[in-house]
This record gives sequence, C-alpha cells and structure tokens, in this order.
Amino acid sequence: LKSQSEFTDFNFEGSGLNVLLDVLAYNTHYNAINAHYSLNEAFLDSAQIRGNIVARAKQLGYIPRSILSPRATISLVVTAGTDQDATAAGQLTLPRGTKFNTNVQGQAFTYVLKDATSASYVPANGGTNGSYTFSSLEVVEGELRTLKYRVDNDIESQKFQLSDSDADTSTLRVRVQENENSEVFDSYVQFESLKDVDSTTKVYYIQENTSGFYEIYFGDGVNGFKPSNNNIVTLDYVTTSGPDSNNASFDANALQDTLSDGVNTYPNTGTGGSTAVTTINQSAGGTAQETNESIRFNAPLAFATQNRAVTSDDYATIIKSNFANIKAISTW
Repeated sequence: LKSQSEFTDFNFEGSGLNVLLDVLAYNTHYNAINAHYSLNEAFLDSAQIRGNIVARAKQLGYIPRSILSPRATISLVVTAGTDQDATAAGQLTLPRGTKFNTNVQGQAFTYVLKDATSASYVPANGGTNGSYTFSSLEVVEGELRTLKYRVDNDIESQKFQLSDSDADTSTLRVRVQENENSEVFDSYVQFESLKDVDSTTKVYYIQENTSGFYEIYFGDGVNGFKPSNNNIVTLDYVTTSGPDSNNASFDANALQDTLSDGVNTYPNTGTGGSTAVTTINQSAGGTAQETNESIRFNAPLAFATQNRAVTSDDYATIIKSNFANIKAISTW
C-alpha cells in the first residue's frame, strides 16, 4: 500500500490499519502451523498424541497391548482341623480372585487367583486332618475389579469401558446375563478372526479409546452375537502395578482369604487346621503398557503378518505379541 501513489501521505505506522494487517499475518501463520500439526497427526509415523497413534494403528487391525501383571505358579495344601474331617465336603473351590501376599525388596504385593479351581478332599491315613491339594495355581499380581453395565440398544455402537488405566486386559472376563436376577451367565471370548464367526458367535471386540482406557463392544448381529436390550454386562479384570513385583516368591502363609466348602471354614487353626503355599515358579512377565514408539513400530509388522506365520519375520512378530517381556529375538 505504501508503494501506491494515492497513499503516499498516509501514516501507516500510526494507524489501526497497520494493526489489522499484523493480526491477519499472525492468523495466517497460526493457521498454517495448526494445519501442519493436524496433518502430522493423520499419519502413524508422525503422530504425537497417543489417541491418534492408537486410531492409526486400529486401521491396521492392531490393538496396543495393555499393562501386564506378573504371573506365578504355586501349590496350596489346605488341611482340615480334627473336628472337620467328618463333615468335610467332597470338593473345595478356590474362587477367582482368592488373595495371596508376598514381598519384593521390602514392598508388599497382593496376587490373586486368575481362574477358579477345585480340589477333592483326601482323608488322612490316621483318620484326622485330611486335606485338599491344589497342585498348580496361576496367580497374577493386582486387585480384582468388577464392573456392571446395562445394554441399551438405543445407543448406537454402545461401548463398555474398563475404568482403570492400569487394567490388564489379558485377565479380562466378559459375561452377559439376561437381567439382574438371572443366575445364568453367557461367557464371551475375544474376537481374533472372522473364521467361523456368525450371528450366533459370542465374541467381544476390544480397543483403546482416545482417553487411554480400554473398552469392549459386541457384534452387530452379523459378525458376532448382539446382546438384547437390558441385558447386564459384567466385566471383571485385574488392575496391576506391572513389572514392580517380578521374581516374587511365596511363603507357606501367603494365603490371605478364608475358604469354605459350604460346611466348614478353613483354616481352623484351633483344631490343627492349616494352609501351606509352595512356590513352583517365581512371578515373571510383568510389563508396562505398550509405548507410542512400540505401537508405531509393531503395528505395520502385525498388519503385514495378518496373524499368519509364513516368513521368519512373521514368526518373530507373533511370538513378541504373545510374550511382551522378550528383549531380543532372532528367527530363521
């Protein structure tokens, strides 16, 4: 404008027009930066926000791994008191979530039983202090959480969120019941392949949402069974501190909970009853949640593999997806 003859006597520096021109220039610059950042977030290689990285990985069929709790194998012997032998039931069941305690470098941790298991009562040779023996129990570090949701099919694409960022999705159990009063549960398994999946197959799908929480959803009545309106969805899973308690062992008194066979409560220490825990395998496998860089690296490899083990790289990818604590791997 200064170069034009009709504005030669105009004081640009002292006018509002100069300010407006500056604002327009700054606004254009900010818009260019915003467009640059937005375009970066649209690609897996350049995205910086985790929600966008996860969204790009989902397009490749890749689900980022959650935090994983350490797992140990133990045995448990529950000995009845002298007054309990005559009334001891035939089976004693340890419910999912039975607690065991341990210490690692002075810090206390709680492990829970991953799956319910039962053992038969074996009378002692002398007729007193018989026992239940659980020879191989898998326990995982953390706390068992349970959430309940009501199915509302008026909500399009309803999803059910795991409300803990430290949820171990490998311990997730998904069950659906007809209503609150129903005692019958249908168990659902995680979707892995379209093979043999139809409108009656009870599978659930899982994904990480933009808030960093995992959420599950069900089929649409074509690719997987669709629960009915007002069904109750029960999600239970373990929240964990990850690798902090790797290499934990358990002493004989590790069991925290009292047990019941419906008739007696164990242990009844007053009449000679006891529990004894033995460590078979120390805890291992605790791993932090998958990082952004790990997702960026593994998602394209998983997409190329498509869960088919053909080349040596395919084997490496599949093995690492099942054993997250592997530091290095060579395949041939």
